[in-house]
Amino acid sequence: MNKILLTTTALTVTLLLSACGKQETYTADFLLQNDDVRATVLAECAENKQTDENCKNAKAAEYMKKKTAIE
Repeated sequence: MNKILLTTTALTVTLLLSACGKQETYTADFLLQNDDVRATVLAECAENKQTDENCKNAKAAEYMKKKTAIE
């Protein structure tokens, strides 16, 4: 009984801790509409604190924003 409880507790703690580091994924469209979030993501990308997908989407949104401003 104690072995099952210990195993269950260890699995629960592992799952909870692994979920803490998960980052939300933003689309380029969302980042295009949300300047503050885009700026934060780009700053975190410069510090390697964001996912590759978020960095790619933030850079694409930044490009689209600048392109629209020129037109």
